[in-house]
Amino acid sequence: MTKATIQYRQLKLDGLWPDADLKAMVVDVLRRRGWADNAKTRIIDLDQDQSYVILNKLSDPATWDSPVFAGQLIQLQAGTDVHAVLQSLEEDTAEYVVQNLNVGEAVRVLKGALYFVAVGNHVGLIEGQQVRGRTLERYLTALLQRAEEIEPGQAIILNGKFIAGDGKELSESSEIQVSAAATNRQGERKERPIEPRVEQREAAEAREHEQATVFDILRMLGWSEEAIDSLGAEIPDDGWVEGFFKVFIKERRRRKPISRATINEALRNIDPADLGLRGDGSERGGIVKMSVQRDIRTAGSLLDPADAMEQITNALRDWAVAGKIDCNFEG
Repeated sequence: MTKATIQYRQLKLDGLWPDADLKAMVVDVLRRRGWADNAKTRIIDLDQDQSYVILNKLSDPATWDSPVFAGQLIQLQAGTDVHAVLQSLEEDTAEYVVQNLNVGEAVRVLKGALYFVAVGNHVGLIEGQQVRGRTLERYLTALLQRAEEIEPGQAIILNGKFIAGDGKELSESSEIQVSAAATNRQGERKERPIEPRVEQREAAEAREHEQATVFDILRMLGWSEEAIDSLGAEIPDDGWVEGFFKVFIKERRRRKPISRATINEALRNIDPADLGLRGDGSERGGIVKMSVQRDIRTAGSLLDPADAMEQITNALRDWAVAGKIDCNFEG
């Protein structure tokens, strides 16, 4: 058994149509196009680099007329060369030798796996270390466009749901303040965590822990490597640089609130572990992505797909019973 974080997502209907139903669309496409029985037909090279993404294991097609559809998304590593240590870790040695291992043309190395359950437009998912929610969005977009279910330019966006640390709905915010991790002159993260915060209109404080360093943010803002190196050279050996970045909307001289819907979309792909908070508002005064940890059976180092799908379904049911989501399991 291992603990895994189950996240909640919901299909964004803007840009689609008001009565769009994600679960129904996916099931219809798989049946109508004859893609339900052959995983080969569900292979998509999202990045055109032969790192294939596949809707691999599916819930039993006999259950697809129920409200629930579940699947396992896997991504295969491009190329046949991997780096590995072939020695036993029990061996006494000055160092372990990292070797280039060719696994053969017929073998594709698993980059990672993601598990998800869709009930209408409600989605629960367990991300892998490499296969994230953004990959699921891109895959479903490509799958539905290939089936001509949605038009080019339309996209599947699965918004997160953020709540305040006390479990209440997150209100509109006057600004989002992002604090990058402190960085020493070598660009290494300082151990002492610095927490960004979202300042709400009611003056309640909400926080998330951002993993990007100050240098990372400066790169995104267009700083050249030369400018970053110059800044780093000015940091004393025992010192560090800190940075705070504010995002807000202004109309003339007044700030306009940032809506809850925008926060749910803009922050949707932040890993719950990166927030520095656990699901269900277990830490007061924070901003929490709606998520929960559950024990999942493992098969070797991988999650057991059937148990992962079952636990995601249970989490969606629990949120529905608690009134946190308007999700109908009656069908």
